[in-house]
Amino acid sequence: PFHRTPYEHKTVWKFLKTVPDLTSQLNDEQLKTLSKTVFSETWLKGSTVVANDGFYVILKGLARSQTKVYYNLMEGSDSQVLFIPQSFPSFILGEKFKKSTLAEMYLPSYDSMLSKWSTFGTLEVIPEIESETQAFSVVTEDDCEIVKISAKGYAKIKEEKIKLENMQKLKLIHMCPYYEEWPTLSIVELTALLKWKTFPPGHVIVESGNIISFVGYINSGCCNIYRSIIGFVKLQSNKVKKARELVYMGKLKEKESFGEISILLQVPFTCTIITEKEVEMAIIEDKDLF
Repeated sequence: PFHRTPYEHKTVWKFLKTVPDLTSQLNDEQLKTLSKTVFSETWLKGSTVVANDGFYVILKGLARSQTKVYYNLMEGSDSQVLFIPQSFPSFILGEKFKKSTLAEMYLPSYDSMLSKWSTFGTLEVIPEIESETQAFSVVTEDDCEIVKISAKGYAKIKEEKIKLENMQKLKLIHMCPYYEEWPTLSIVELTALLKWKTFPPGHVIVESGNIISFVGYINSGCCNIYRSIIGFVKLQSNKVKKARELVYMGKLKEKESFGEISILLQVPFTCTIITEKEVEMAIIEDKDLF
């Protein structure tokens, strides 16, 4: 991977998007991260491939599984999810599920044959002691070409990405006017609650008279601020009628925040905020803020 060009990394990324067992659990961005750790191995007929240290995809040849359960522990959700891929019965199992009767119903047989595009292994870094007692392995029936995604390599890239993202969040909050004097440790507490969200142009973030459901920190794009007023409109018959209109009051720009007062004091917004162009912002939902 170290010697691959950006174009070659992109080619690997496109390849990973054709593997159902990966695409069923990981989004494009996660697959892009994976593409930087992928390499291929050639295994001669009769070799034993122990898969405790990575996730494997067979490109060529046949292999037979020796172990009863395979774990595809992917990055992602707070709760672990059971899945049964089409190519091979791999699993994501929580501890409770592994010990349940239901688990026994789904366990693959000992003679499971793996062919092209079949997968086995894990993306979770398994502790050494546990690794010795839980060897996930296959025996090659032919000379096989197998793609390997290193669990440790993936964990390292994932960790670096999280650090970079947290630094970006911290910098964004620090640059917002009300937070310039905040100590870094206090802002770090907020970054743990932040989620990225993108809004399309013309999206109503909050309407006048409503309490907003999140605090927003604008990373890119801008929003228009409108005040709702009641005015008089002259009709063709020289009569007038009351009409509610939105009057432009100003803008919320990059590196500005909004929503803190509305949530903390539970007071409605006195204006309406609408995105002018696509807006990316980091948000903290009211339940997390409380």
